[in-house]
Amino acid sequence: MSMLVLLLMQNIIFSIYVAYHLYLSFFTKYKKSSSIPFIILLCNSFIITRSIEKLTHSNMPDLFIFISDIILALFIYIFLFYLFTDFIKVIFKLFKTPFINHHIQGLISVIMAVIICLLGFLNSHLTKVNEYTINLNKTVYTPFTFAAIADIHIGSDMTPTRLGKEIQKINGLKPDFVVIAGDIIDNNIQDFTEEYIEEFKNLEAPLGVYVVFGNHEYYSGMQKDVLSVFNKAGFKTLIDDVVYIPEKEIYIIGRDSLRHTNSSSNERADIETLYSRIDDKTKPVIILDHITKSSEDGRKINADIQISGHTHDGQFFPVNLIVKKMYELSHGMKKYDGFHYFVTSGLGLWGPPVRVGTDSEIMLIHVTNK
Repeated sequence: MSMLVLLLMQNIIFSIYVAYHLYLSFFTKYKKSSSIPFIILLCNSFIITRSIEKLTHSNMPDLFIFISDIILALFIYIFLFYLFTDFIKVIFKLFKTPFINHHIQGLISVIMAVIICLLGFLNSHLTKVNEYTINLNKTVYTPFTFAAIADIHIGSDMTPTRLGKEIQKINGLKPDFVVIAGDIIDNNIQDFTEEYIEEFKNLEAPLGVYVVFGNHEYYSGMQKDVLSVFNKAGFKTLIDDVVYIPEKEIYIIGRDSLRHTNSSSNERADIETLYSRIDDKTKPVIILDHITKSSEDGRKINADIQISGHTHDGQFFPVNLIVKKMYELSHGMKKYDGFHYFVTSGLGLWGPPVRVGTDSEIMLIHVTNK
């Protein structure tokens, strides 16, 4: 609750700051009592649309959601540019030197925000394939290749058409199997329509598509309902479960997702319990775990690979700089002796439909012996 209050206070301060500055820049000929509340309302359109969807259990039109997401992105960068130019103003004031007026400050802030958001939106659709070749300490009886994605967040930005293009890109890589490390759904299970199911069915993965829940799967609906649509899409869903792929003689441990980043692990099975279900511990083990807490669990059981997501690599500047400080690994791969710890920046987006300083990605991992 304290975190919710803090976020609310932060949002109010952010909204008032931006609204007041926009009023001084462009709307002084109108009444302050009507202009500022209107801008504050607009600034909070993201929260309003998401709240309405949650409270009414309805499925708002994708266009409304997308517009509110774009507005949020614009206001974030307008805020940052106002903050930056206010800082410059203070420096100039110390030297008693005149600087730009409110109107020019507003034009700079709005125009720069629009440019950055436009470029960020275009960049978010230029999905990169990042390839890794890794050698395991354990015996790999048959080398294999798999594609790893996460954080698809189907909805207003990840349309069925775009998803279809991403799936064709994955198919072109010819993986033996595909893993999806959670957050396939964004906010509402009703978004997972037949169109998305049909697109997912087009995934060409001879040895299967293995999926774990992310925190958004729990936000979006009841577990049984999410499982139902995942089954229709052809996924093999692992919730605190272990599967063996005999063709490549490897195990996959699929962990239940923590409901929130700051959750304790007592809401799911511990890693030792899951590992005890592996019959032949000499064979390679892959862990799928949506929220990337640390590499500790994987190293504890002598696993070989872990695939996580959740971070989006911060998604956009300057959040990406903060996220890098928050996690042991916010994106990419770290190797600890024989353990390979991967965190993908994700395929889709949450909230602002932009990527600034980060990329949407598909990981392609080739696994061989030493």
